[in-house]
Parts: sequence; structure tokens; C-alpha cells
Amino acid sequence: MQSMKGWVTYGFNDMRLDEVPYPQIRPGWAIVKTKVVQPSVTEVQLFYGERSNSYDKVKKRLSQGPQELFGHEFCAEIVEVDSENAFGLSVSDRVGATHTELGTIGRDFPGCFSEYAAVPLDALAKIPEEISDWEVAALQPLTSCVHNIQMLGITLGDTVLVLGQGVMGLNSAQAAKAAGADTVIGVDRRQDILDLAAKLGTDITIDASTQDVVEAVMELTHGEGIPFVIEAASGSPNMGLSGGSTVSDAVACVAKGGKILSIPHFHQPVTLDFNVLRAKRVTYMFPPELAHPKEMVLAARLVAQNRIRIDPMITHKLEGIEKMPQALEITAKKSKYGALNPAQVRFAE
Repeated sequence: MQSMKGWVTYGFNDMRLDEVPYPQIRPGWAIVKTKVVQPSVTEVQLFYGERSNSYDKVKKRLSQGPQELFGHEFCAEIVEVDSENAFGLSVSDRVGATHTELGTIGRDFPGCFSEYAAVPLDALAKIPEEISDWEVAALQPLTSCVHNIQMLGITLGDTVLVLGQGVMGLNSAQAAKAAGADTVIGVDRRQDILDLAAKLGTDITIDASTQDVVEAVMELTHGEGIPFVIEAASGSPNMGLSGGSTVSDAVACVAKGGKILSIPHFHQPVTLDFNVLRAKRVTYMFPPELAHPKEMVLAARLVAQNRIRIDPMITHKLEGIEKMPQALEITAKKSKYGALNPAQVRFAE
């Protein structure tokens, strides 16, 4: 095969389906066939020219001409790999991917917005058959959330506040419950998402469109605050996110000696009063740089065991590679389309 179909980004908000070269196999890499892919929230922000992680890198690459960008959240099948590779991977294995030490899939090298892609072996995780292709494509963000919960040290009996009930918030809440948290409180401005959060195991929900979040939390905790706060709502308001207001809520709601983890990439600088953080002895944290395939396998097992449910979050399942622009549109405007997880596109069975 000399060529294949793939989405090429010509500029911000300009993506075209082209004939592109078939990827070349090389040591330490595999060629995979894309089955299902979803645009990550970060990728959607970058595509539309919103400042987020890797914005400067993407802008520089686009200044050099059209680029094969995006596509790190996928389900794929290995079609070419060294049979004696050190990772135990084989042709026909169904895989998802984490990030890799060699760079970010879809930004440093082409991802799965094409029919086939070359992917470093250290990123690939073989996924058990008990979960669907759609669920596999949604595993990468869940994997990050499982890793975050492990890093926070959440365990039996803990109380956790999750600000924002998008994909990272809902995943974080479920991972916290799976780790043994006794009480998880979820905050959002969309009632449909809060209803789903409750069905997925969140114990208490707060509608930020009708309630003062800080007052509600302090009433629930008798003024003590929450020992673990996960902030999962920041980002560009153009993408339906909170700007940076939920960072202030996180600081106000955390208990003395507590921990805050901010998951999102910020679209602009955010101001924090470090005197408040110091007075409350707060540990302010960000996600570790990399989760590994073993964490993705753990996330898949949690889904297979029904301890975490992600299929109810996948509200839009599209058919055919040509539907990628529609997936980007839906993901960018989730509230308009009633979407929860990024819209997914199936390229092949």
C-alpha cells in the first residue's frame, strides 16, 4: 500500500481529507489500523486556535505547511510489528495508547486521524476483549484520571470534590469511588451531566448555575472544607469551559492541609493568592507527565469489571472517516449538542 486516507490540517479551523503516504515501519514502532478515534478536548482547542497545551508547537508546525496532526485517543489493531519486540505485542492485537517518551502522538508525529498510523511500542497497551472498541477509544483520558487518583493517594473513607463533570471530571469521580472514596461531590452547570454523574456513583451533586458552590460545600462540611479537590473545568470559555473561576473555587473549598489537583491546561494566566494557600497548608498539584500502558490496562480492567462505566458517557458515535469535522464540531460545542464524552468516529470494524 502506497497511500491511504488521512485528515491533514492546513491551518487553524481548516482540515481536509487527503491521500497521504502509508506509514513506514521502523524498529520500536508498530503500524496500526484505526478502528475508532475521538478528538481530545485539547486537540479540539488546538484545532480551533485556542491556546492550550502544545499551542506554540502546533502553530509553528502549521507555519511550515499542512500537517498530519491529532489522534492520540483511539482503538486500533496492530497490522505490522517486529515479532520479537520487547513489549510482547503481536499482529492483530487490539490496542489503545498512552503518551510516549518519544513525544505526543498526533503532535510530534502523525496520529490516528488517518486509516493507518505508526505508533511507538512504549505507548501501546493490549486491551482485553471484554470492552468495546468505542470504550477503548475513550480509555486514554480515563487512564490519566486513574493515575491521578493514585498520585493523590485517595483511599477508603476519603471525601473528594470534583469541580467540572466533563469527561475528566466524570472519570475522576468514578476512579475515586473505585479507589474507596466514601463521599464524592460533583459540581457542574449542566443538569443533564449532574444527573449522569449521580447514576455513575457520585454521592452529592451541586448545580453551579443555581447554587453558590463554596457556600454549598461549606454547609455540607460544617465549614471544614474537602481534603481532596479535583479541578477539571478550567479552559477557554469558547469551548464551554470555566475560564479560571473554578481554580478560585477549589482554593476556597479545600480543607486545611488538603490537596488540590488541577487537570486542565489553562488558556491564559490564572491568578492565585499564595498567602491563602500557605495559610491553609494546601498542596497544589498537577497531573504527572506520563501514564504508562500498565495503567491503561488497569483502567480497561476497571471498565470490564463494571467498576467504572464509560459507555454511558459516549453520547455521539459517528460512522466513517469523513465524519471527523462533525466530531470536532460536536466536541467543541458539547452543550449545544448534548454531548458528554468527545464525539467518536469509527473508521473500520
